[in-house]
Amino acid sequence: MRRRAAAALLLIALAGLAGAERARAIAITGTVTGGTTLSASSTGAPSFGLTLNGTDQTATYTLPAQAIDPRGTGAGWNLTVTSTQFSDGAGHTFPAGASSITAATNACGTSSTCTTATNSVGYTSLTLPAGPTAPPAVKFFNAATNTGMGKIDVSTTVSVAVPANVFAGTYTSTVTVSVVSGP
Repeated sequence: MRRRAAAALLLIALAGLAGAERARAIAITGTVTGGTTLSASSTGAPSFGLTLNGTDQTATYTLPAQAIDPRGTGAGWNLTVTSTQFSDGAGHTFPAGASSITAATNACGTSSTCTTATNSVGYTSLTLPAGPTAPPAVKFFNAATNTGMGKIDVSTTVSVAVPANVFAGTYTSTVTVSVVSGP
């Protein structure tokens, strides 16, 4: 009886081993291909208003932009900006150095996960370039290596020095934001 019990236990153990040998791990491979093009766009129509009072004044507006980095490389990027002078179309302009960038923040774009950008640009004296035609652009925000991946909303605060002797009217400026690779 003992031999039969031992033989039965041996058969059960062998059957368990045989079942275990039939189970196999399956490796799954997924290929993720990065996009090729960085892009930047405006996400709003900024404006400001003030009432002349006989003194020089400062107005502010928020320059909203979105940088999209679909490359999947973590190479980082730079946002650059240039502009035309504020003009009323009747020959009256603000000075070329009237606008300066004073701050910028970033967050993930809507309906998107991202790696928010680590920005190293300082804003103590960053003048937004301006002229009758837009001069060369300057870097105003960046994404360090391994940051800024996905859709990044960048909210930039711009201060505009409005001289006391400016003519009343509606002034416009064209601001151009671009994105280039590199931290």
